[in-house]
Amino acid sequence: MKNRMTFISIAVVVLSMLTGMTLIKMGDKQQADSGSQKLPTIMRLLMQDIHTINEGIYTQNFDLIETGAAKINDHAPLSDESRNLVRETLGERMAQFGEYDHLVHSRADSIRNAAINRDMGKVLEQYRIVEQGCVNCHAAFQDEIRQARMKQ
Repeated sequence: MKNRMTFISIAVVVLSMLTGMTLIKMGDKQQADSGSQKLPTIMRLLMQDIHTINEGIYTQNFDLIETGAAKINDHAPLSDESRNLVRETLGERMAQFGEYDHLVHSRADSIRNAAINRDMGKVLEQYRIVEQGCVNCHAAFQDEIRQARMKQ
């Protein structure tokens, strides 16, 4: 009887988690279907794509690396609301934000091409540049944009 109650409790927790993840994914899909997404959603998806590349690197799985890099390069554009918030918050520094975005996209494409060519050295070289671009952008803008978003 005790084992059965433990099993039921665990099953309820797992089903609750799966339901929550499904609802989050459905919300992401609805936003993706609209063609644009809010900045926090894009950042969360990019983080998942970075994790996909990491898994591919650690397991020597070039298909995973290619998939993660392609998703980074092809993510949905910022929603008008997010774009306006970033533009208003950063003002003249918006050009620097755009440079970081361009760097990450172009190097993600280089990672994808290196994965297609099964060149782990090139994957790692380009990955380091993407990673540093993300860190630099976050260091320069993340807190400021987050605070502006919280004021809305």
